[in-house]
Amino acid sequence: MKLIFYFVSANVLVLAISSALLYLQSSKTLLEEIGDHSESLLVNGAGNTARLMEWALEFSFSSSNDSALKVYALSDQYSDFETFEVWSRLTDIKNANPSIDSVYLINDYTHTVVDSRLGLNDAETFYDQDIIKRLQDPVTAKHSVLIPRTLSVPLTGDSPKEVMTIVRFYEKGSSISAFVLNVDTHHLMSLLQNNSNYANRLITVLNDRNETIFSSIPLNPEQIAEFRSNESKTTSGWKLFQPLNQGEQLMVYANSSIKGIQDWTFIETIPKSVILGKITVLRNTSLILFFILFAASMTVIVLISKRVYSPIQELISRVMQQHQAENPGERYSANELDYLSNVFTSQRNQIHELTEQWRQNRILGRERFLRDFLGDIYHSTEEISFQFQEWGIDLPEDQLSVAIFRIDRFSEFLNAYAEKDRRLLRFAMSNIIQESLQSSKHKLQTVDMGNDHVAVVLSAPLSEEFTKKLHVSQQLMEQYLSIGTTVAWGRVLPSLTDMHEVYMETYELTQERFRFGQGSLIVKAWLTDEPGELYHLPVDKERQIAQALPKSDADTVLKIIRLAVVKLRELPYFECKMSLITLFMNIRRLMQEHSSQPLPSSWSLTAIENQIIQQETMDNVVPWMEALIMKTLEDIAAVRSLSRNVALIEQADLFIEEQLTDPNLSAKMLADHLGLSVNYFRSLYRAETNQSITDKISEKRLNHISRDLLASDSPIEQIIHHYGFSSLNTFYSIFKKVYGITPAQYRRMHKKDTC
Repeated sequence: MKLIFYFVSANVLVLAISSALLYLQSSKTLLEEIGDHSESLLVNGAGNTARLMEWALEFSFSSSNDSALKVYALSDQYSDFETFEVWSRLTDIKNANPSIDSVYLINDYTHTVVDSRLGLNDAETFYDQDIIKRLQDPVTAKHSVLIPRTLSVPLTGDSPKEVMTIVRFYEKGSSISAFVLNVDTHHLMSLLQNNSNYANRLITVLNDRNETIFSSIPLNPEQIAEFRSNESKTTSGWKLFQPLNQGEQLMVYANSSIKGIQDWTFIETIPKSVILGKITVLRNTSLILFFILFAASMTVIVLISKRVYSPIQELISRVMQQHQAENPGERYSANELDYLSNVFTSQRNQIHELTEQWRQNRILGRERFLRDFLGDIYHSTEEISFQFQEWGIDLPEDQLSVAIFRIDRFSEFLNAYAEKDRRLLRFAMSNIIQESLQSSKHKLQTVDMGNDHVAVVLSAPLSEEFTKKLHVSQQLMEQYLSIGTTVAWGRVLPSLTDMHEVYMETYELTQERFRFGQGSLIVKAWLTDEPGELYHLPVDKERQIAQALPKSDADTVLKIIRLAVVKLRELPYFECKMSLITLFMNIRRLMQEHSSQPLPSSWSLTAIENQIIQQETMDNVVPWMEALIMKTLEDIAAVRSLSRNVALIEQADLFIEEQLTDPNLSAKMLADHLGLSVNYFRSLYRAETNQSITDKISEKRLNHISRDLLASDSPIEQIIHHYGFSSLNTFYSIFKKVYGITPAQYRRMHKKDTC
């Protein structure tokens, strides 16, 4: 009881001191926070308002530079069409920003005004005589930029508007021809007016000539002077001040310059009573409630001490005696509270162990039942209902459907993670699905089906709202697990015994990601039930491919295939896959017809089907397919080119042999005979034989000449001319270069060796 008394007394003392400090400091602290916050808001609002005004200023100057407007304002005559063009331009300028109230173009030579509202007006009868008088007065004409004034709206009968007028003289000092733009002050100050919603709040904006730009209430000169005496002209800030015959107010002020042309002061005043009225009531109410709560607490403590302490003491004694009798060998502290704490800790640990074991067995049992339920183990509605009750599964027995979250690119995941990690991944997927859908009013159960997917048995009817929730689950898995999933939502079960059939249908439905892409959300009810027809390449397209293959025209082949892929995307998965395989086989047949060698194993039926399954989506299949076709066409072209080149070289060598005695035999003669250009044939021959055509002809002629020199005694000149050498000097130079001696020396040397 003493401990309780001391504890309560200390708490009461701390609370009393805290309450006193709170009572004294709350108003000051609150005013400082509100003052700083209001200053920040006003500075931002002033900056934004100044930027809007600067934009209007820049816009007016750039608009006034329009040559058509300037020429019109300085002309002494004009046509109706020119007037209409100018009025249209002014209307466009006015509509460029909702802050612009109206735009005029004053022509001092014709004494007319073109107005964006009324069109052409006589200057003498124009509704805004104020601006004309200002421009005609040399004193007021000096301040022609950012003029705050009140403008009557013609014809509409609306109350006058407060506007900021910007004037751009075209001939300042010579005429009052000018461009005039009026900005709606109330619209311009909308940012300031929306800063806060305090009652009796006053917003005032003054320029450096103490003219009122804007004020939420009318101000007299004395009030303006009072504001000026309390604000700083160089910095922003806030202070408490008391206007004449009014209560104390919080005054917040900020300064901003408009393009260095004019300085504006933004002032906001809020009555102090409005700020602190509710806080004062709350503070006094809290203090009263504290005293009531303290008195009630002391009373309850005394009553509890009398009525609870003795029974608790008796209970502790009984627990100690019973525990010592059950566990005679154990030793505990002599302190009653320590002893009781140890007993309760031991019992709590035992209960926790039993509870965890029971919970784990129940979770595993429920998971196993749901997996068997989807796997077609249970065939009776009564048996399924009994198992629902046995495992505490809260699902209705009608309006059930299945959604499947299937991992995209699972083959890559298989190579990177062991089965244990994959199981943890599916567990995390189930938790994310439960967490993201638990706010739904519909009931559901997640089931780890192994491999690449998690199934969800749910009672939600088809709706856009629940479809969006499934999409949110997809996004959360991408965010937290860094995996993409395809979601398929199947049809509603006719009965519980059809669960396996609906589950298998839904799993097949995930295959539709082949045409919709990875990360898709596929809903059975939104797809047509009509089976698609297999797509076959049209005969004319097949003929075009057959014509393009001999030319190695890959662009034509790929163009036709891309058009075919567009058609395939419209088909369901099975028809799309079979049509794609058929397309591959047709292309393989056409390529084989134009290839002298068998196509690689990557064109086999099994390889094609495995690749299509592994790629998962049409978006992945198309690049792979195009790369395979391009590679095969390049290989066929390379083989064909190699065979053709060998044939050309053989024809060239045969022709050289036949025409060796012709003195006109040359690279051009060979190229003409083969139907090729000279340069191409020269490059081709050198690339294939590492020898020029001229050297080849000379080599063959020298071989024949050297043989005839030894086989006959004919004169050397006669043998040389017979084999096409027209120049003896050229022949002797070539012969000596090859054999190192003259033809005569060659004949004598080799004939002597023969003898």
